[in-house]
Amino acid sequence: MRQLRKIRPCRGALLILCLACLIVQPERSFATSAPEKDPFERREAKLKEFREKRDRFFKDDPHSPLKDADRRNFKGLSYYPIDLRYAVIGSITPYPTEPKPLYVTLPTNKGTGKKYVKYGSFKFQLMGKEHLLQIYKPLGGGELFLPFRDETSGKETYGEGRYLYIEPMPDGRVLIDFNRAHNPFCQFSEKYTCPFAPEENWLRVPIRAGEKKFK
Repeated sequence: MRQLRKIRPCRGALLILCLACLIVQPERSFATSAPEKDPFERREAKLKEFREKRDRFFKDDPHSPLKDADRRNFKGLSYYPIDLRYAVIGSITPYPTEPKPLYVTLPTNKGTGKKYVKYGSFKFQLMGKEHLLQIYKPLGGGELFLPFRDETSGKETYGEGRYLYIEPMPDGRVLIDFNRAHNPFCQFSEKYTCPFAPEENWLRVPIRAGEKKFK
């Protein structure tokens, strides 16, 4: 699992760039990039480590999205129990990029849209049913982005949905583990601008895995 990046103090014009990295793509600090030979080896232990690492970041890191009052009283994020039935393997079907890529504008909490390349689709089986999620890529390149909503959104989990990691496997397939579903930073502070899942990524089933809503 990638270590949290240490971000040097920003000055002047660099402040805008540094804040953009935190605000638009906060999940990048925790992403997994290198394919693992067996992603299910020690899966539960790795998920526990991931949660502990995220909690430490929220509590102790100067770039934590928590407000000062919330940080002082922070005891850890709230999660569903780990359930490996929510870890699914499949292949991404990429969309053609010629003569030009497909684009989509995702809604944000600020009422404006953010444009992404529509990278591909991920079809998977979960709890005996087939589902489809769309995967996006920032303009100019960067890590793949997978926001989603489900039937728990607004009730047990953050109303505007959560983000997912895409973990590559050596054979070209990917693992998407809903146990690692996490909230965007704007769940914790209104100063962040977060893209949300469009309707095409609203799952019509409850996903009781990953992070619950804050407070």
